[in-house]
Amino acid sequence: MLIKVRQPAQIQTVVPEVLDALKQHGYASSTIREYKASYYHLIEYMAARDLDHFTQEVGLAYMSQRFGFKPDDWIAGGLPGRVGATWNHLLMLWHFQETDSVVGRVRRRTVPFQCPPAFVTPYEAFRAFCARKQYTPQGLPALMNPVQRWLLFLESQGVSDLHQLQPEHLTTFVAMYAGHSRAYLATIVSSLRIFLKQSAEDGLVAGKPWTMLPPMRHRRQFFLPASWTSADVQKLLNAIDRGNPTGKRDYALLLLVVRLGLRASDVRHLTLNQLDWAHKQLRVVQSKTQQPLVLPLLDDVGWALIDYLKHGRPPTTVDAVFVNHKAPYGAFRDTNGMQHILWKYMRFAGLAIPPDEHRGLHSLRSTLARTLLEQGTPLPVISDVLGHESAQSARSYLHINVEALRRCPLDPEEVFLDVH
Repeated sequence: MLIKVRQPAQIQTVVPEVLDALKQHGYASSTIREYKASYYHLIEYMAARDLDHFTQEVGLAYMSQRFGFKPDDWIAGGLPGRVGATWNHLLMLWHFQETDSVVGRVRRRTVPFQCPPAFVTPYEAFRAFCARKQYTPQGLPALMNPVQRWLLFLESQGVSDLHQLQPEHLTTFVAMYAGHSRAYLATIVSSLRIFLKQSAEDGLVAGKPWTMLPPMRHRRQFFLPASWTSADVQKLLNAIDRGNPTGKRDYALLLLVVRLGLRASDVRHLTLNQLDWAHKQLRVVQSKTQQPLVLPLLDDVGWALIDYLKHGRPPTTVDAVFVNHKAPYGAFRDTNGMQHILWKYMRFAGLAIPPDEHRGLHSLRSTLARTLLEQGTPLPVISDVLGHESAQSARSYLHINVEALRRCPLDPEEVFLDVH
């Protein structure tokens, strides 16, 4: 679905008009900055090609060059965040040229949680508990959000003290989410159980109120980890243009996952001082497990990092290895799974995204695990390489290589791990 443009507009003229219209319609300043950043890259693209007027064809060519985007991708839906956002920003330009107005509605801003006064003490104690446990930025909201909603619910029911809890204060709240998946209900029950147990340990509630929660057990369905063929991995890496700064960054980033099996969160949080050049090692504290992990800095990974750090990484004061390539050149956000980077080069390489598989960066970890299994590497060694807390965590990878089931009893001390 494309919008027919009446009259091509000069890009230097239309962009300020669109941004001004967004401001007049009450769009948040952060949203306007996102539009401005997208248009800045578009203007750079057009200037490099001596293009003055923005047309539909120019927009599509820009999307193709930057993301490997095709119109059918939008029609099919499921675009990763940055690709979808940029596409919507271009749609706004097209619409503005057609109607002299902006479209969309202002989304209600999220109001920060205000704890009811009656529950400030247990809530702050629980926050301190979560800080001690060092929950990840991704996992903490899943734990805190149900607790916050429940405390607001208690206030609406006239409860002013946790000692006044009755079974219906828990069962009624959980029943409010009966239309959601069983997994989501299990998350709510688990969050409340953790909160109540910790409150009891802190002496802020008597007895065992978590026993009043409805029983809710959820077994995760078994799944086969998605993995790639060696040929497809090579196609992916070959599709990266290492002649430009972004390509240098993305190549080094993906190579850390392909060759060393780092989680996306550990790649995102990788800092300059974790690169031990003297000993050719990479030393991280894993975001998921908070456990230290030391991996060999393989030659190809090391040279890719050097190329990026010397010739691709923009000047910045942050200590993150990988940064955004637009001002102010900060580190990636905790919510950035970098999946859009992977999908971009999958499109460039002509690799289809299977509709029944999740092809995020984690699938490249699974591929490394499968490769190590095929080389006869025992599970305890694979578990160490991937940074698992237990060798049991690596067992799911056996199902992507049935032949490896015959080799898993090997003695780890008899195997010299060489993933180079």
